Amino acid sequence: GTYVQDMFALLDGQGVEQALLIGTSMGGLMAMLMAAAQPARVSAMVLNDIGPEVDPAGLARIKAYVGKSAPVASWEQAAAQVRAINADAFPDFTDEDWVVFARALYREVDGVPVLAYDPAIAQPMATSDDNAVPPDLWPVFDAIRALPMLVIRGAHSDILARSCVAEMQRRNPDLVSVEVPRRGHAPTLDEAESRRAIDDFLATLA
Repeated sequence: GTYVQDMFALLDGQGVEQALLIGTSMGGLMAMLMAAAQPARVSAMVLNDIGPEVDPAGLARIKAYVGKSAPVASWEQAAAQVRAINADAFPDFTDEDWVVFARALYREVDGVPVLAYDPAIAQPMATSDDNAVPPDLWPVFDAIRALPMLVIRGAHSDILARSCVAEMQRRNPDLVSVEVPRRGHAPTLDEAESRRAIDDFLATLA
């Protein structure tokens, strides 16, 4: 709830009355909740590898590392760390890709890479008895199902199951979905398949 209210405060501060939301993972959960809370503020939505059901297996994997990464002393170590955690999701990444990936997750402080997210984000997972499975979000999805929506899924995602996408499609026949090959959780959205899907989706809104 706090993150959603923070996003509305950000939009208000920027004078944005309505926005198209693109959300990856937790960001997608936030996007769904934002649209349900203030429908007039959201024109359309792109959900990247997330849906109303979150696979417990993937949550258990995330719970195992979020907020627990060891400090690193160099960008090479940062790249090695993110590769160790995410190699299964990005099997075709090159050494250069992993450096770029690390630079998206870390920021430099006094010459040393430091994770760019608040480690406190892991606290709800640490205190959860059920691998931080969120409450039933199908009622939220049903409330927003008339919204133009694109769902992007990594072909071997352990967070968004194909069965969940199929149920989303059943409840919202106008939903557009695409599966990105050689990706787990979550596609970077730089993939040709992701870019094409987003471009095509945006074109339908024009």
